[in-house]
Amino acid sequence: MHHQQDRKGFVMRFQRTQRYGQIEITPRKLRAIEGKPERDRKALAAKLPLLVDVLPEPGPVDVQAEIQSRQRRSDASEQRMRALYARVWRESRRDYFQADATTRAAIREAWAAWTGPITCMYYRYVVDLHTGVQEARSQAFKKAEAESKAQRRAMSKTQPSLF
Repeated sequence: MHHQQDRKGFVMRFQRTQRYGQIEITPRKLRAIEGKPERDRKALAAKLPLLVDVLPEPGPVDVQAEIQSRQRRSDASEQRMRALYARVWRESRRDYFQADATTRAAIREAWAAWTGPITCMYYRYVVDLHTGVQEARSQAFKKAEAESKAQRRAMSKTQPSLF
């Protein structure tokens, strides 16, 4: 758990986002990489038994290329999640500082008493709960859902019956 104090003395509790770094390639994962072409061929043969004679034999696997591909996907996934978390923190802090003093005091008190994980998503929940954003978001969702249902109902009335 980390603390960061702003200019007004408010201590922000937060949990740093874990960095994953290099992926771990175990002997089991290595065997899975090497056996994937044969598994794919067997699955295709089971799906298309009449074409089993025409199916090409699985070629050699470039293990290093697969490992590099997995590392790139892992890095991209980590970067997307870190960007999401940073965006949520920024939006939450923006909404916090836009709130009036009484609401900010209620948020500070609720966050200080929070016993769950101290991540950006939970902070967003606490801020939304006290600023009324959560209720507005819920109402917007209900409205969109009702409009979607109305559109589906209208489409089903214009579509002829299949039976």
